[in-house]
Formats: sequence, structure tokens, C-alpha cells
Amino acid sequence: MSRRDKARPSSSRKRSQKSNDILLRRWAGRKPVLAAGDDESYEEVPRPSQPKRLCHYLEVLYEKRGSNREEALASIIEVLTCRLENDYLEENFATFLYRGLSSLEKGSSKEKQLSLHVIGLLAIIICCEDKLSEVRRVLLPVLSEGLKSGTTTLKMLNCLAIVGFFSSTNSEETESAMQIIWKFIDPESVNDVNTKKHSPEVLVAAIYSWLFLLTSMEGWRLSHNSWNGAVCYFSNLLEHGDKLVRVAACEALALIFETGNLDKFWKEAKDHSNYSHMQQSLRENVLKKLKCLYLDTRSENIPRSENITKKVCEVVNYFESFQCLGTSLTINGKDLKLSSWYQMIQLQFLKKFLNDGFKIHMKENEKLQHLFEFNPRRIKNLGPELYVSTTDKITVRFFLPEERNAETLTKENKKKERVWRNSLLEKARTQLMSKHRRMSEEMNCCDYD
Repeated sequence: MSRRDKARPSSSRKRSQKSNDILLRRWAGRKPVLAAGDDESYEEVPRPSQPKRLCHYLEVLYEKRGSNREEALASIIEVLTCRLENDYLEENFATFLYRGLSSLEKGSSKEKQLSLHVIGLLAIIICCEDKLSEVRRVLLPVLSEGLKSGTTTLKMLNCLAIVGFFSSTNSEETESAMQIIWKFIDPESVNDVNTKKHSPEVLVAAIYSWLFLLTSMEGWRLSHNSWNGAVCYFSNLLEHGDKLVRVAACEALALIFETGNLDKFWKEAKDHSNYSHMQQSLRENVLKKLKCLYLDTRSENIPRSENITKKVCEVVNYFESFQCLGTSLTINGKDLKLSSWYQMIQLQFLKKFLNDGFKIHMKENEKLQHLFEFNPRRIKNLGPELYVSTTDKITVRFFLPEERNAETLTKENKKKERVWRNSLLEKARTQLMSKHRRMSEEMNCCDYD
């Protein structure tokens, strides 16, 4: 056997194979990384991990370790703030709701706050009325008892307002949620002997939660006896030591005047014969207190006072002219214009709850779009518009042969002829309906001003 015919040693084959591997890696543009203990072996570059989905975080909510559940709840909030996930929430609605309730019962203070926020997002996103009614039915008693304990009060008030706003199907259900908050704001109105003075921060949150629910009510649907002391209570708060409380009170009075049913919030208006005179005197008294508040906030040179001064100035202008200055917000290049106090309060409350996700929800959440009468697909005309017909004639051409002589056909052939001709007609009819459907979708995708 010649030397050329001899088999190559195994060690030589291995070195040759590794050399080829090195060349291939270099050709691929990868930097070789030496592994420990072997100067000719290299480790693969790890691929970036894929982002975890909601199903993963939902499974973590069943774990016993509280810190893991807190992280999962925070991740769920982050996901639902950035995207709606309607289908997944509808399918796993019960799990989200009752795991959240479980966290409320035995979780830490942080876990309770996070679970309340998740349930609030659930109420904003879910569209099924039966599921929303279940959220309201199981949550309101829990929140009513929770407000008495004094823990996680701010989140409870926000969650109660959100759930009451989006899950109530009639005025009675909305007012029941308002009653829970009102008993918390003014315990003396229900003769509660265990009254506790709230901090300014908690009182402001309670007032805005109550006002947010009030914005969903039409004035004539309000109860005649439930809110008789509201005007007197908010008028007294205009002399409160905290300026934010005074601002919340003046916004509350502006919204009450805007409802057009002052007599349902002010018992003195019912007993007095000269209603217009009483209304005018109340308006002057409120304006006097508001101007004092305006001067106090204007004298302070701190950033927070600038926002307070602007808000008070808007309320003063409203009581002087009974016209809201309104505001506008640009979302995805489209203008959202608001011109009433109830819309301003809704915008303020939802922006605070959703934070950076408000604009995302306005672009995708049909419930919020309907609430603010906002269409993100609307295209504004920039010039003169030519006449365009609202309907176009749609036709479909198809070939239908002449009928064959029935006398020359057997009974079976006649049946086949009839089925064949009907199938041609059905096919043409289907094509016509498809064209109608496509045209309708194209017309609906853009709503021109």
C-alpha cells in the first residue's frame, strides 16, 4: 500500500474539519469566541429572547411568592397600556378578574394597587356587557368595604370610578357607585358617627372620581333627594386650607351648573319661590370666592401654582359667561376638540389613569372614541371638494348559455341543466356581493369632513 493510499489519521481529519469550521465562521462575519479548555472550539452567539406574552404573566399570578405576582401585574399593566389585546382579554376575562380579586384579599399593599389598576383596564377594554356587569357586581361591594379600611384608598377610588363609569347600564347603577364615593367624601350626610378627616390628596381624588361618574349622567335622570347638600358642601370647600381641594370644589360647582339641574344639588333652591334670584346670588357668591382663590394662587411663584391659576381662571370665565373655553388635543395628526366641563373632566381623569397609553387607546379603543366622538380615520379636506356621488353602480358580467331544447333532454339531464345554470347565477351573485362589500369597506375606512 502506497503512502498516498493510506487512511488519514483521525486527529488530522478533526483538525481539518475544525479549520473549515473556522473559515466558515469568518466568512459569515462572526467573531470566534474561545471556549475554556479548548483553543479551537467556539460557542454560538445567543439569540435575543422573545418578549413574554400575557399568557405567561397570567400563569405567574397563580404563584405563591408575592413579589413574582407584583412583577406579573406590573407587566400586565404595561402591556394593556400599550396595546388592547381585546380577544385575549375576552377569552380569559374570568381569570384576570378573579385573580385580581384574590390579590385584593391577601396581597401586599403594592399588589393590591396593581390589581386595582388591572381591573380598571379590564373595564375600559372589555366590550361584552354581561362581563362588565359581572365586574361591577363582584367589585363594588369589595371596594365599598375597602374604602372603610383606609388602605390603598386612592387606587380604590380610581378603580371604583372607572368600573362604575364603563360597566353601568343605567342611571341607577351609576348613582349607586356615586353614593359609595359620596358617603366617603361627606360621611356626615349619612349620619356616620365614625367620621375620619381625609387628607387633601385623598379628598381631591374622591371629588374627581365622583365628578367623573357624574359626567356620564344626564341631569334629568338624577335622583331628587340623593345630592341635595352637594352645592353647600362644595361651596364650603372653597375656603379649605389646601388650594388643590379648592380647585376641585370649583370644578365641581362648574359641572353642577352645567347639568342644568341645580335644584337636585341644592335643597334651598326647592323651597324658594324665586329660583332665578337664588341662582344668581349663588353664582355671585361663588365668583367672589373664586376670585380670592385666583389672587392667592397668582401671588405664588411655584410651577404648581401656574396650573392651579390657569384652572381657576377657566372656572371664573365660565361663571361669568356660562361658556367653557374648552381645549384641544392632537392624536395621530387628528384634532380632538372639547368644549364642555364634563368632557374636560373625562379627559383629565382618563389621561391620569392611562398615562402614556391614553393616545394609544384613543386610536384603537372604540369605547373611548365613542365617548369623545373622535374618529382617528377622519381625513380633513385641505381644499375645495368636487362633487362625488355617495353611491356607485356596481355590475358583474358573466356568460350564461342559452337553454337547450327541453324536448331533447331526459329527466336527469334537465335536472343537471337547471343545477348548472343556477350555479352560474349564484357565482355571479356572490361576485356582486363581494364587490359591494369591498366598496363599503373602502368608504368606511375614511370619513371625510
